[in-house]
Amino acid sequence: MLVAQVIRRFALLLALLALPCRSAPAPEQADLSADQTQADYGTGETVARGNARLVDAGLLLTADEIRFNQKTQVASAAGNVVLTRIGDRLLADQLTFNRKDGTFTATNLRVGRFPYYIQGPRAEGTRAEVTVHDATVSYREPGSWQPTLQAKTLVYSPGHYLRLSGANIGIGAFQPVPISRVGQDLASGRSLVNTTFDGGYRRRLGAYVDAAAHIPVAAGASVGPDLGLYTARGVMIGPIADYAITHGDDTAVGYLKSGYIHDFGSRNPDVLGLAVPADRGYAEWHHNQQVTPDLSVNADMNWSTDSEVIRDFHSKEFVPVQEPDNFIEADYAHADMIGSLFARLQPDRYYPVQQRLPELRFDLLPTVLGGGIYVRLNSGLAHLEESPPAGGTKLAADRFDTFLGLSRPFTYKGIFDFTPVAGARYTHYWNTEGARDPGGTGRALGELGFDADLKASAAFDYENPLWHIDGLRHLVTPTLSYRYIPNGDRASAYIPPIDRNTFTNYLPIMELGDMRSIDQLQASNVIRVGFNNTLQTRDKTYGSRDLLTFNVAEDFRFQRAPGQTDFSDVHAEITATPARWLAFSLEDAVSTRRGAQRAIDADVTVREGDVWMARFGVGYLSDKYGTFYVPGLGNNPIVGVDTYHLEVRARLNEVYEGFVRGDFDARDHLFVNQYYGVEQKISNTWILEYAVVFSAGPNNGNGHFGLEVNLNLIRF
Repeated sequence: MLVAQVIRRFALLLALLALPCRSAPAPEQADLSADQTQADYGTGETVARGNARLVDAGLLLTADEIRFNQKTQVASAAGNVVLTRIGDRLLADQLTFNRKDGTFTATNLRVGRFPYYIQGPRAEGTRAEVTVHDATVSYREPGSWQPTLQAKTLVYSPGHYLRLSGANIGIGAFQPVPISRVGQDLASGRSLVNTTFDGGYRRRLGAYVDAAAHIPVAAGASVGPDLGLYTARGVMIGPIADYAITHGDDTAVGYLKSGYIHDFGSRNPDVLGLAVPADRGYAEWHHNQQVTPDLSVNADMNWSTDSEVIRDFHSKEFVPVQEPDNFIEADYAHADMIGSLFARLQPDRYYPVQQRLPELRFDLLPTVLGGGIYVRLNSGLAHLEESPPAGGTKLAADRFDTFLGLSRPFTYKGIFDFTPVAGARYTHYWNTEGARDPGGTGRALGELGFDADLKASAAFDYENPLWHIDGLRHLVTPTLSYRYIPNGDRASAYIPPIDRNTFTNYLPIMELGDMRSIDQLQASNVIRVGFNNTLQTRDKTYGSRDLLTFNVAEDFRFQRAPGQTDFSDVHAEITATPARWLAFSLEDAVSTRRGAQRAIDADVTVREGDVWMARFGVGYLSDKYGTFYVPGLGNNPIVGVDTYHLEVRARLNEVYEGFVRGDFDARDHLFVNQYYGVEQKISNTWILEYAVVFSAGPNNGNGHFGLEVNLNLIRF
């Protein structure tokens, strides 16, 4: 057998050498081999049959039969044809390939790259792209329940783009929705089509169905309808859109969502106690654009006719964002500076908003002056307004604000760092409205202080195969920071408190230049003591793995604002990942003066790969934090929280996964939400979720029972 192959290859070589020479240089020799070969010296054609292979630069062609003409440099393949190029693989019944220019034609072509599968009766292409006529595009794999596209013409570039002309979209063999021309950037990883379906029953909505689909209309852009049918409310409909457009260095990504309904159901009052209108609607626009490498534009706009429309009809979106923001910002970042133009708007009247109409800002990032001294500079010019949602005094001011800070780091042998800091901040107000005294004012403040830390470590030869511990390293970093800002509340009577203090469960910002509540500053003379710990072990793959982090800090106040104590709460953060199947996190605040728990947020997760997962969380906030001020609403008490969250998920088999979620309010002694459901994968393309929902409490309309069915396309 070996001798026969040598003889065949030698005969092929003689045939190729015997061909007449051409005036132009011949291309590099292709390697043609098969079980049987036959050469025609006169025509220059070699026929290879049985496991035929043509190997060229960056290309492999295999078939039952390959005919290759040395004169024309054209190869014709038939029967189980496979053309493999760098990053791509094409299958066909017949294929003709021209080595001179890299073009080819094919019949009954099949080509694609996960998750797109493309087929068509006729095709031609080059090394860069393929054009398929009467093409069918299937998501993941052909099937009766797979999303599909039918196109008169399709242009496909492996890993780069997919362009369609004269196409229809649908499921399986049913494509009822026409689309004209569309392009998809395959390198971006974004979905070509996004489809969602939500249905079920809730007491206040009745039986409902909500379906949304994005249909491609242009390169990188898709639009569609969002249609909701609610037997107890009516019909909600609105346009939606999604886009990811790239033009040179300019890249824009964003989406639009909206809806309108004439609500004939029972409606609760809004957050201000006012009646909710029957004609209800909302719109949401999110935009991120990189215009040039230095210039970016970002926007997040939300509008609604009433404060309850998202809570009523899209409760899953309401829970994480209950008071949406509205802003447009342009940033120019270059070298060590950032210039920005920022506007915060108030398109509705339900929540207090510190409007910036607009704010022009310049930031010089920390830059070395010389001698190891760093300088930073922040300056801003803004027109500010706030209209209390419940009525009352309107606040407004024109404000110029600038901060100059200096620092000089010192390091001793890499174990001790000491950085003295000094800064000055000047703020000027005019055209004020709502201050206790009119006329505006100018205010100059100074800052002195330092930041210091000490680094220490120890290693221990401890091993524990059960917990995959291979040695231990303990990193200890005590920290000490001091800030002195005298007369911080200077001229406060002339300043409308627009950028003011808000409630937070964390230690406040110490740096004068970073404080955002500049319209309500207080004098400060404080030392912050911290103690940071990290416990690590060797990672079997690379480097080290953190087993435990434990950070604790407390402020000691030499000068106090009204209502403050000598010592702040002790704040602790703990994160533990002793094994890949176990994770624990804790944020804790304890009052040392009262010896009482002030706030705690804890979470523990146990998992077995993707087989099952259980998570338990605790959220607690004391009622004894005092009050916070809101213009138009006055001083409001801080309402305590005592809740528990449980979530369990378990994979039943390759298709089904069960889940249970619940939130318990220990103060009202009731389960606020309970979910019991099953997720089902259909054709590795759709995720169908069935759930039984129980809700209770005043924030859920005094409770309801619901059945939910959600259908989501994994990606298309």
